[in-house]
Amino acid sequence: MYAELLEGLGSQQVGNNYPYWVGGRYNWVAQSYLVLRQYREGMTIGTSPRRGLMNFGHCTAWRQFGGRCGEFRISVRADYPPVFDTDFEILQNPTASTTVVQAYLPYWPVPGIIHRDSSRQQLRTVAYAGRIGGRNLADDLLESSSSRLLSGLKFVIIPPSAWHDMSCIDLLIAVRSFDRDLHRNKPPSKLFNSWLSGIPLLGGWDSAFSSVGVAGTDYVRVGSLREFNLALERLRDDSAYYDSVVSKGAMRRGEVTHDAIAQQWLSVIDTRITPKFELWKAGLLPGYRQALGRLIDRSRVGAGRLLRWTRRAI
Repeated sequence: MYAELLEGLGSQQVGNNYPYWVGGRYNWVAQSYLVLRQYREGMTIGTSPRRGLMNFGHCTAWRQFGGRCGEFRISVRADYPPVFDTDFEILQNPTASTTVVQAYLPYWPVPGIIHRDSSRQQLRTVAYAGRIGGRNLADDLLESSSSRLLSGLKFVIIPPSAWHDMSCIDLLIAVRSFDRDLHRNKPPSKLFNSWLSGIPLLGGWDSAFSSVGVAGTDYVRVGSLREFNLALERLRDDSAYYDSVVSKGAMRRGEVTHDAIAQQWLSVIDTRITPKFELWKAGLLPGYRQALGRLIDRSRVGAGRLLRWTRRAI
């Protein structure tokens, strides 16, 4: 599937006839390529690493490749456990602790976002635009009674093909759970999308949201069902408050465009990754790090297989 997708990628442009793929493997790699090639010549994309070059890949891809073929590896951890046999790692949560071989970079916002229709004057339609699954949308909001929780407002779950179209949406929801979990491995991308769409975000206690936004100012934060319903009612009934959240978000919009985020990527590439790559090419990086990384990765795979076998056996 990934190879088929890459065949037509060369003619794609971000925000113009651009498909939005579900899953970080496609968005972290394919979208990064489409955006960054506009700023740097010589970038290529493929299904296998190239020897002697900087190779940027999703951590799940590096696990599949296993042994090296003489490439410099840059891995995006995303929501997964780290791969240790790499040379540099990208983290998607701005609160994550980083070492000299790690850096935070924002997950790209949805490309080609269609702004909320300016003729809409009331809060009528509440939406969730994201993957459905564990720790993505609070279970209470997925239950059949969710319409009652939304104080009579229309609640829709937007399919991936329309994640960019916010023209008929008045409020975005991004509540993974009602337990005030900080979700320290998740990105702030849903907040970015709300700012770009001109729509308030009603979010949970994600550390990514509070690290880049200001709760109660450019987004609304809730930690319980009661707070959720009270926030909905205020956003519905208090137009000045609604407009204020939208206005504050609009002031942040320039920080989260594809161009702004591309500049962050280029800065990390130039100041953090390239110096490591030059040392690697010159053979000046300690070899034990790669050997230790391979040992840890293989041990983890072995432990996982043993655990699965044990579960089947009992």
